[in-house]
Formats: sequence, C-alpha cells, structure tokens
Amino acid sequence: MGTGLHGSMNRRAFLGMMAAGATLAPFALAGCGNTQENTSTNSASTPASNASPTDLSGQHLTFVGDDAFAPYRNIEMQSDGTQKVVGLDIAIADEMASRLGFTYDFEPQEFAATLASVQASDTSFTMAMSSNAEREQTYDFTRGYYQPLVGVLTLGGNAITSIDDLAGKSIACTTGTVQNKFVTAALPNADVHTYDGGDQCLQEVLAGRIDAYVCDGAEGQSMRDANEGLVLGLLGRDETKDYVGVYRIMATKGASFVSAFDQCVGEMLEDGTIDQFIGTYVGTDFEWGGDFSASGSATEGVGTSSAN
Repeated sequence: MGTGLHGSMNRRAFLGMMAAGATLAPFALAGCGNTQENTSTNSASTPASNASPTDLSGQHLTFVGDDAFAPYRNIEMQSDGTQKVVGLDIAIADEMASRLGFTYDFEPQEFAATLASVQASDTSFTMAMSSNAEREQTYDFTRGYYQPLVGVLTLGGNAITSIDDLAGKSIACTTGTVQNKFVTAALPNADVHTYDGGDQCLQEVLAGRIDAYVCDGAEGQSMRDANEGLVLGLLGRDETKDYVGVYRIMATKGASFVSAFDQCVGEMLEDGTIDQFIGTYVGTDFEWGGDFSASGSATEGVGTSSAN
C-alpha cells in the first residue's frame, strides 16, 4: 500500500519521517532565516504598550502550533542531523519578524492545546486559523493570508468533489476543526468519527475502517503524495464558504501585536510575497492571483470575521 501509519506512530513522527526519510535525530527546532536563531540572545527591549502599530522591535513572541501540519508546518531533517520546522506559516512568520523587528520561538503543540495556550498568553500566536463568531469572543485575528480548500481523502475509488458524494460514508475529522464543524452542519445525520489528530484520521482510512477523511485540502495533498493508493478530492468553495473561512493569524483577545501583524499581512499580500510562499509550499493553484477580496482589509479592523 506504500507509506502508511503503523502501530502507535503519532502524526509528528510520521510527517517528520516523511520529510527526513529516516529515524528522527535528537530534537533541535529552528525556524527559517535568522529570526529564531537569535531568540536566545535578543531579549525584549520595547514594551508592547509603547510600540507603534508597525514597530515591534525587540519584542519576543511565541508561535504555538502543530509541527506536523504539512505544508503549513512540518519537521525537516537538516544535513547536520538536526531538525527544523519549515512550511508556509513559518516562511510568513519569518518574513513578518524580519519586517517588524520581533523574534519568536516555535512551540509545537497539538490543536486542542494550541487554543488554550494562545488564550492564556498575550505574547503567543498561532496560524492557519479561521475566524468565526464563537472564536472572536476569545481571540483576535488578522486579515486572511490563505484561502483553504476542504479536501476528502479516500483509499481508492473516484475523487469526492461534492458534499453529496459523502452521503452514506463513514467520515473521519480532527476534533474541533472547521472541517469537523462543516461536516456535522452540512450532513447532520452522517456517520462522523472525530480524532485528536490528522494522523489518526489518516490511519483509519488507510486501514479501511473509515471511508473518508475530511481535512484541509493542502494537508490532504501532502498525505496523498506520501501514501500510495490514496485519492484526494477537493470540494468547491461555494459548498464550504459558510463554514470554512480564510486562514488568519490568531492571538488572545487584546494582544497588542495583532494590529502590526494585520498591516504586515496586507503589505505582503499586495507586494506578492505571500503568493510566492504559497506557490513554493502549497502550489500555484492555491495562490490569490491578485484578488484579495476574501482576505479582508485594514479598514475592517482586527478581529472581524470574513464573509466565509
């Protein structure tokens, strides 16, 4: 069947092995570029309350998130035997750090733990999050930097490209994700099984115990490419737009750096930097292509929900 998940191997180990092709060496995380390399010596010198909306010089933040969520974040083995977290979100965070002058550490956590960690800290953020009315009670968001597609992974057969094609199938979802909420809302009588991580959902499909894994489309693309026999279908945005919004950067309510992040994301959209990163890490089919209408704008303010 090709490369699958076996035994108790977790999602982080699986995708790390995907990237490395070998047993993982002792853990030594670093981001792209210099922003994380300097974090141990560059302590915060500018209090958040004194910083202008575009000046975060000297501030030290923490990026919390799953490090096994390719192509947004995943572990890559380096030539010196260390491991490095790479991906679309890391590239964007590094570019923002370079432009705004802050440093950050990356702290790997599973999805559910990430939400609690970000809520509890005014110096932490996470990425690849959709905003909705419930989340906006607790968190602030930047404008969107990426338009996701909902993917459906199956073991063989025809690609599922419509919600109607899921009728009568057993479905796996990662607990609490927008894909999970979409499926339960769109198919209230469906046979839905939720798991803590995408690795568990994938394993259930590979083992033939579940018919389909409804996931982030780009994540599904990475899993399909690493596992022979998997088929990926992408649902149209017209079917999912009421449930799955653009991906944004998220921080706890009132975090002082969000307005600067929001402005920087807007600049990176306009100058083509984010599309360049999307093309590199996800694929040109996922680029904005000059139409940023779904992203939102600075005049809408931070924390507003997208139309999705």
